[in-house]
Amino acid sequence: MAYCPKCGVEVEQDTKNCPLCDYPLPDVDETLDPQGRKYPQAINTYYEDHLGKKNKAIFSIGIIVLSLLVILGVVYLVYPWNHALIKYIAVADLTVFAVVFFSLGYLKPKYNFLGAYLTALVATLCIYLISGSQNSWYFHYAVPIATLIYLDISIFMFIFKHTRQRSQLIYIPTNLILFAIVFAIGLDSIISLNFWGTLHLTWSLIVAVSGICIIALLQGIYHRIPEKTRIMLKKKMHV
Repeated sequence: MAYCPKCGVEVEQDTKNCPLCDYPLPDVDETLDPQGRKYPQAINTYYEDHLGKKNKAIFSIGIIVLSLLVILGVVYLVYPWNHALIKYIAVADLTVFAVVFFSLGYLKPKYNFLGAYLTALVATLCIYLISGSQNSWYFHYAVPIATLIYLDISIFMFIFKHTRQRSQLIYIPTNLILFAIVFAIGLDSIISLNFWGTLHLTWSLIVAVSGICIIALLQGIYHRIPEKTRIMLKKKMHV
């Protein structure tokens, strides 16, 4: 008697689809191997199922975004309300859709990340233009900080890609601390250059020194503990 590989219900031998969950049943090759066993033909439908779920999600969100834009357009044209607020809501609406699109992974990872970065730049630029601000916070703070985060995460992903085959017990915390150090120094540099007009690192140096000490401590402890203890830690922490 055959069984459905998805829900486990018992089905007839020649059934094409499961009568309970309608899952397509694999066609079993009747040819026997030398040991006399039968092997079903594996059918991997994960990619198609996952893509279908993503398409449904992005379609539903797209309908909601489009509906909200239509409502905002009608309110903008016929009702004397706060037009600046309507523009802010529209920008947020489109930004959420773009972020969700890139988060669902329709493109390659590096292009999704680049798209999210450009979305953040465009969204903040729209807010800057709508607000009509007299100062140049967009160019002095928004662009440098967004670029800093983009470069910092890119470096982290590059290092992780080349060290993920090693022990995740030690290299993931190390990479995260390095990420925090680079971000702190970059943020402190941006603030000091705009506030003082010169590079004047203060609190980021404390973060850097503390982080380097923690990294050295982790590396020292990990490489000095016995091999049995190291293996036990990996099993306990599932890394």
